[in-house]
Amino acid sequence: MLTEFDRSTIANMTAALDFVCKKISADEDSNELRKRIADELMRSARTGRQTLAELENAGMKIVEDTAKPKRSGWFARWQNRN
Repeated sequence: MLTEFDRSTIANMTAALDFVCKKISADEDSNELRKRIADELMRSARTGRQTLAELENAGMKIVEDTAKPKRSGWFARWQNRN
């Protein structure tokens, strides 16, 4: 719940969410991704990382993880063994 955060933290979370969502590519954008980002921002703020930069970094990590190509098939299994 947002009531657990002070005004400054809520403002930083809002600005970070806006910043991060602008970085999402059109083909990756979805409500589910935006919710994951928001959830991560709240988790970050709860653990004391409440500055704008810290929140932006937390949100961008979700975007970057989403954008990474998914490895599958025999080649991925072979790479994981080596």
